[in-house]
Amino acid sequence: MGNKQTENQYNKEHNEKMLDCLIIENRNQIEVLIRKAGRVSKEYSFLTPPIGKGKYSEIRKIINKKTGIMRAVKIIQKNVSNKVEGKIINEINTLEMLDHPNIVRVNEYFSDDRFHYIITEYYSGGELIDHIDKQRVFSEAQAAKIIYVLLYTINYCHKKQICHREIKLENILFDRNSEDSLPILIDFGSCSKMDHKMTSQPNHPFFQAPELILGNYHSGVDIWAIGVILFLLLCGYPPFRGKTDELIIKSVIQQEVEFDDPEWDNTSEEAKNLIVKLLQKDPNRRMTAEMALNDIWILKNYELKVFDGLIKRVVTNLATFQASSRLQEATLKLMVQFLATREELSELRVVFMHIDTKLDGVLDQDELQAVMLKYYDQSFVHQQINKICQHPLTYSTFLTRSVDRQTMLQKSKIETAFKLIDRNGSGNISVEELQDTFKVCNAETENPWQEIMTEVDSNQDGSLSLLEFNQMMRQLLIQ
Repeated sequence: MGNKQTENQYNKEHNEKMLDCLIIENRNQIEVLIRKAGRVSKEYSFLTPPIGKGKYSEIRKIINKKTGIMRAVKIIQKNVSNKVEGKIINEINTLEMLDHPNIVRVNEYFSDDRFHYIITEYYSGGELIDHIDKQRVFSEAQAAKIIYVLLYTINYCHKKQICHREIKLENILFDRNSEDSLPILIDFGSCSKMDHKMTSQPNHPFFQAPELILGNYHSGVDIWAIGVILFLLLCGYPPFRGKTDELIIKSVIQQEVEFDDPEWDNTSEEAKNLIVKLLQKDPNRRMTAEMALNDIWILKNYELKVFDGLIKRVVTNLATFQASSRLQEATLKLMVQFLATREELSELRVVFMHIDTKLDGVLDQDELQAVMLKYYDQSFVHQQINKICQHPLTYSTFLTRSVDRQTMLQKSKIETAFKLIDRNGSGNISVEELQDTFKVCNAETENPWQEIMTEVDSNQDGSLSLLEFNQMMRQLLIQ
């Protein structure tokens, strides 16, 4: 037993040490630190009652005491079992690596002697299962939007060699209560690296692929689960049914998908054909996410609608972004993460998806150049493109550089950002407080923080006053 605990502790520490190397390839780039020291109750007020409960966990709404913005926190008991502890560490590590518009975003992680606290965006649109209970059957256009986003998200995960393994209705949220709200994929506790042998059986039997039930499978199980969801959206019930889990499993393994019920009479053949290809029992013949995104039914039934004026505004923000220091851009990223409104983020999300024509969850030079040429002449685009995109832009970097800076860099918001970093409330930001808020990825020097401070500390007293901080951030408005 002691050896097992030692092994688990080693794996946990090893995963945490490896994390910085996995997140980003750019050397010396500063990122916002997720794992925080201190008590969560010092930073947040907890609202009651819980909005969700599990066997060892609960979800609550919380309010950040400095920003006033609502978040959600998943509170998980510590030391329940090695399996539960492993799932928590797995979820935190994975979500720190993933950076996608339709994957739940972790803002902060705290822990104390009794609990883990995973703080995320609060998505007010509810779970997909709630929408199905309310609406029962979806039109092909409505279903296509949901399936497109799920395929787009899973395509990104699979390219990152991550298999979710537990795609189901409860793990799909909507960001807002509106018709144009988009799905968000959550709960990565059961996910696995695709180069690892996968034999365990997460997920409800309704969504389990045959090979998952048999205990030897790969990433195709995610595609199967999306196929089940598409079937369910169009008719209101799952394709493989039974009164017990055993009967459901038997149906999954032995029966073929059927469209004999009257609910299918008005459904297009293209929709049925896609379902059959997603629910192909042989995983080697099953569609990939990338193939499914280019299926005729998806192309005919879903088109991401984005106003041209919004695209132009975002592209202009990207084209004119120029940070004078690493800390300046990292602080703006912090401000977007903690201060941007749901409406601002929703607008930027759809523009990112619109530009991402390769559907891989990052924006490269070809994609950015194509959209910029719609609004700027060729010489300007060629002059700017290398400045904008030396490396493919991740989603969070896109948000930072494309946000409306006139709105984000208002005096009150800059002061709030200062307070977020000045954790002891002294009125000056120290090197230690920078280290508590940010991390340097793949640093080339042993202690880069003094150099980072020197870049922006105009009076060279070893700390940042509010005046210096304000001057640093307001420089982003001078183009």
